Amino acid sequence: MALRVDTDLSRLLERSRRGDERSWSAIVEQFQSLVYSICVRTGLEPNDAADVFQATFIALYEHLDRIESPAALPRWVAVTASREASRVRRIAARNLAVSLDDDRSLDEVLAVEESAAHEEAERSLQADALRKAMAALSEKCRTLLSLLFGHSEAAYGEISEKTGMAVGAIGPTRARCLDRLRKILEARGFFDE
Repeated sequence: MALRVDTDLSRLLERSRRGDERSWSAIVEQFQSLVYSICVRTGLEPNDAADVFQATFIALYEHLDRIESPAALPRWVAVTASREASRVRRIAARNLAVSLDDDRSLDEVLAVEESAAHEEAERSLQADALRKAMAALSEKCRTLLSLLFGHSEAAYGEISEKTGMAVGAIGPTRARCLDRLRKILEARGFFDE
């Protein structure tokens, strides 16, 4: 999934490299939900999530000059946060990844953890892009899609009660809302390879 990055992020990145605090704050604000979503999905406690948040953005600040393209920034933040979350989780659990009964080498264990961090980063990037696209929909579409596809999917009768929408209108409205969501995601490069 390749996301298109607007020129605002390019300007923020360049200004942050020159020490502009407002630009740096804007970058942190733009990516904070991504970092916290990784922490939540990793199952970290709030204090541990705060540590991951801090470590991720300290690392980003220290490596601003190494990020060649603004398009690389979301993935860089996600991978860094995933790695840090995995590290914090291991420390918090006081459990080494390699036990005495594990006959894998340390390199093999680290390769598996690295792969898992990349997969988690990709899922988090996709979830963040979807959240942002959902926010661009009308309130009616957001509510309907959340009820249909949320954590506890609702039946059409329940949706009708909650939205005041006729049961027969739910299917066609769902189709229109999903089409709008798809177009927003396409415009943002969500489906690009």
